[in-house]
Amino acid sequence: MTTDNSGLPGLAPRPGEDGTLFRVRSPGARTIELQLYESATSDGAARTVAADRDEHDVWSVFVSGVTHGQSYTWSRDGGPPLLDPFAVAVSGPTKFGCDDPTRLALPRPTGPAVNSDARKKSLVVREPEPVTWQRPAHRRENLVIYELHVRGFTRGSGANVEFPGTYRGLAEKIPYLLHLGINAVELLPVFEFDEMEPRPGIAAPTDLVNYWGYNPLSWFAPMRRFAADAERPEGPIDEFRAMVAAFHAAGIEVIVDVVFNHTAEGDANGPTWHHRALDDRNTYVHDKKGRYVDHSGCGNTVRCARSATCETILESLHWWHVQLGIDGFRFDLAAILARDDAGAETDAPPLIRAMDNDPALREARLIAEPWDAGGSYRVGRWPGGARWAEWNDRFRDDVRRAWLLGETRPGVLARRLTGSHDLFADAGAGPPRSLNFVTAHDGFTLSDSVSFDKRHNDANGEAGRDGHAHEVSANHGSEGPTDDDAVIKRRDIARRNLVATLLLAHGTPMMLMGDESGRTQRGNNNAYCHDGPLTWMDWTEADKEFHGFVRDLLRARRNHSELRRREFLTDRETTWLSADGESPPWNGEAAAFAYRIGGILLAVNPLDQDVEFPLPGDAAWKLVLSTATDQHAPTTTGITLSTSSLTLLHDATGCAATR
Repeated sequence: MTTDNSGLPGLAPRPGEDGTLFRVRSPGARTIELQLYESATSDGAARTVAADRDEHDVWSVFVSGVTHGQSYTWSRDGGPPLLDPFAVAVSGPTKFGCDDPTRLALPRPTGPAVNSDARKKSLVVREPEPVTWQRPAHRRENLVIYELHVRGFTRGSGANVEFPGTYRGLAEKIPYLLHLGINAVELLPVFEFDEMEPRPGIAAPTDLVNYWGYNPLSWFAPMRRFAADAERPEGPIDEFRAMVAAFHAAGIEVIVDVVFNHTAEGDANGPTWHHRALDDRNTYVHDKKGRYVDHSGCGNTVRCARSATCETILESLHWWHVQLGIDGFRFDLAAILARDDAGAETDAPPLIRAMDNDPALREARLIAEPWDAGGSYRVGRWPGGARWAEWNDRFRDDVRRAWLLGETRPGVLARRLTGSHDLFADAGAGPPRSLNFVTAHDGFTLSDSVSFDKRHNDANGEAGRDGHAHEVSANHGSEGPTDDDAVIKRRDIARRNLVATLLLAHGTPMMLMGDESGRTQRGNNNAYCHDGPLTWMDWTEADKEFHGFVRDLLRARRNHSELRRREFLTDRETTWLSADGESPPWNGEAAAFAYRIGGILLAVNPLDQDVEFPLPGDAAWKLVLSTATDQHAPTTTGITLSTSSLTLLHDATGCAATR
């Protein structure tokens, strides 16, 4: 299957002057019928037309007089209505979650169901206008990623945008991101999903929804309820493309978190939207007894190695990259994409190889979350080519242990600061292969990681059992909010150390939305089901001082090329230092150490006391920044490193401030 010149993906409806060509793949069907509706809100089909099958198990029918905006579904063997897996637009409600109290109050189906929301239908959409995307195309080592939720970033108090919670509203916040120093945004899922999906076996409040969206109904349709222009069939597509163009004009890349490891159909007790009825065996992995294999933790596992499914996923990537302008993709639970046809790990996964060799994706950024819920963990062993980046959870945990628990040895922290050579040396990609993070949507926010010893997830309706049970965190003497000045000071130092390590380390840094301003989820480390102030960005309570510190860090990263390495450090270009003049005790207990690269020197003091640290005498060292608010400037011979701090110095003779 290849994308034709129409600009629409492979099997999407083709509207023309005289009518529309509809196609769908269904190998095992006896009959396939197209159901046409008077409107997207109609309960029953106004017309049913039989389709014909070709030798490739693709059923097609041309319907005269049908054009742009037509709502439709498919039916297999006389069964109930099904969405079109290739539709680029899905109808339905236009308001998300708590913005639609009437919808929120509707009873949710339990047990197996078919197309449980009758308002959801596939829509015929005309070919989008051609666009020549002016992509920022930053060098890998210069990228700084900001992970955000399209709705949550502008729906909260004080956002001061005309279209809160939408693609258009997000574009209104571009000046804020530029001022902060971000050059790439990573959007949580924007594939069409059903936030009102049932939560089987969970006795939860009725106002909880699937806020994050990791449960796709469509791999092609942009989420309608994230669009201000949600009434027109093509509104979400047009608005999404306009948002991407605005980001590009500002020099900011757009990366999308994509979910190809499972679908919203879940296990045998989940709803049937499309794939289960149309092409179950090609789409999902089954065990020898015919049961769904669940490596995703969501009920099913997509059979990515099967050629038909692999081609569909590639079509989706082409659509989002070529037509919608996306610069790159972060693949959720990507280890599933690297499993074979039976669901086992393989070092030659067809889908990954196809992406690596696809000319249409040659310029696309590819980022793997290299694990899944089925036990596959491939950090440092990702079978993709050199241009892939990998989420490095070892960075997150080791950096948190160092600054929050004091447990990490100097050698471990040094490796994380210099690109995790121990993990990625064999990948052939250098430090940018390591996508570094200390927080993400899944887990504590930065403020919560220094304010809570344990998760507080009771509001999720799962008896507090969901989310990471052993997240590395520390409350610094009091659980949650406090007025204790000593606790607040310890938390602030820890927070500064975590974000400084992230933004001054070699590799590709990713920040979580709102970490720069102190956003909290009140100790909830799995807030996927909350659409409200708990998960929205509160612009009225921003920590301006910390925000300024993060800006300073990002400026330092831009101004000093030594912090943005393309290649791993060599012994010849690096000098490692310790307080006693000897080699740092890499495998010993916590100790102060520093390394010099060209015109910069980064000093780390994880100890609960000041440390007198000698400096190389062949440079005029000046203080760039420190996580300690009371850090003294260096002398001609050394510097007193403040308690629990990270300090950046540069050689003022002129060899440091290079862009």
